[in-house]
Amino acid sequence: MLTLERVVGIVIAVVILASQYGSLSASGNYKRVDEKIVIFKRLKQATEAEQVKPVKPMKQEKQEKQEKQEKQEKPEKKDKDQSVAPALIQMTDMLEQYIELHHEKTVSRAKLLKYVKWAVQYTKDTDIDSVWILAMMWQESRMLEDSVSSHGAIGLLQILPSTAKAFGVSKIDLYQPKTNIRTSITYMEYLMDKYDGNLRTATIAYNQGEGNVAKGKARPWYYNQVKEHHNKMLQVIKKGQ
Repeated sequence: MLTLERVVGIVIAVVILASQYGSLSASGNYKRVDEKIVIFKRLKQATEAEQVKPVKPMKQEKQEKQEKQEKQEKPEKKDKDQSVAPALIQMTDMLEQYIELHHEKTVSRAKLLKYVKWAVQYTKDTDIDSVWILAMMWQESRMLEDSVSSHGAIGLLQILPSTAKAFGVSKIDLYQPKTNIRTSITYMEYLMDKYDGNLRTATIAYNQGEGNVAKGKARPWYYNQVKEHHNKMLQVIKKGQ
């Protein structure tokens, strides 16, 4: 670093050299001395400015830089379920416990949460309880979205392609969990309307067909199973509150 003392020393040395060479009558020599004096003044000003400039300790500067970098690289952590309604979380917790209690194949929490969201979303403007749909889902597929029955029923709620077609849904689309749930709820809503809001008859018709219900051949076992799961699921939710 160039200090004021060093600058003064340089100028003194220049003056001494000039005096040793005798008279400075030549205009060129005067010009060189004048230039050196100007340089001296500029260096002096720069040195004084450098001396008064506040300098942060290296340790403090390094720490501030590190804190700024960490703040940019590490955004504030958020709970994965923070934006999810408490009721949806409780229902998802219930499904996890229900699967464990029955020793069935594990389904990821992320998937279960989606199933719950869609069940709640598509039953919102209906007379159907979303937990009832989850109970049907359990009875039909044990929450396994790739399930296919021997009769060709597909997905979480085991809906037949022929039934889905009546609602404008293709067979291939039934393999999509969201579409499967939406279509099944639409079908249940249709059945509820057809049977004057009778959940028992609508649930039986969903599983055994409207034709068997009309012929008196349908049996209540499916409804009874769904009702049992529904009641148990509500109990698990209540315990978790």
